[in-house]
Amino acid sequence: MSALLEFLGLLSAVVFLSWLAFSLGRWLGAKEAQRHDSEHEAPVGTVVAATLGLLAFTLAMTFNMAHTKHSARKALVREDVKAVQMAYDRAMLLPLEATTSAHEKLAEYARIRAFDTFSQPDLPIAQIVRRSEEIQHELWRQAVAHREHTNVRFYMDALSKLKNVHAERVTMGVHDRVPPFVWISLACVMALGMLTMGYQASLAGSRRARAMIPLIIAFGVVFCLALDLDRPQQGILRVDQSPMLRLANALQSQ
Repeated sequence: MSALLEFLGLLSAVVFLSWLAFSLGRWLGAKEAQRHDSEHEAPVGTVVAATLGLLAFTLAMTFNMAHTKHSARKALVREDVKAVQMAYDRAMLLPLEATTSAHEKLAEYARIRAFDTFSQPDLPIAQIVRRSEEIQHELWRQAVAHREHTNVRFYMDALSKLKNVHAERVTMGVHDRVPPFVWISLACVMALGMLTMGYQASLAGSRRARAMIPLIIAFGVVFCLALDLDRPQQGILRVDQSPMLRLANALQSQ
């Protein structure tokens, strides 16, 4: 519920600021219309069309960037599940005592990564990353200690895959976001688009300002959805962790 309220609050702020830009444009247009040699509406209409076209392009580009990163994060969760399951299965190539220890560590590894951010909004991601890497090092040292067994190399390959997927998840989930300059540029283009529409409306003598509200809300919704996609564990469109949750439950029961 808090995520939804946060989204609605952000949407309200975007719509309000867009309406301010539109109102400013109307005020400037009204001042221009009072002049005896006021600007003609037709050239302004061309500018408005070009600005809105640029806004639509920028918004689509930003949304695509955020959606691509979101989809990549979801795919990495599935890859992480497969890597943990592979390491768990290949741990049976170790001697019996080492297999039991490796299985316990991998079950803990899956458990600490199987989090639900809706029920755990203040999740200590840094601690999860640190403990995951500690378990990886422990598993690797254990595998090296039994490297004289021929088939252990297949288990070590699985551990390498585990570490690589972890590194990709940390990069994509924690560090790789849409650059702030892109959001700033999009906000500026959006404000300019609203301002030019208001300017044109006043030059045309239109009093139907309320008719612009649906358009402003529509642009605001798409803007907020794109921003939400770029916040994988804070917004309403979060990366689904259920595959890892199911694996953690399965490993705990074995």
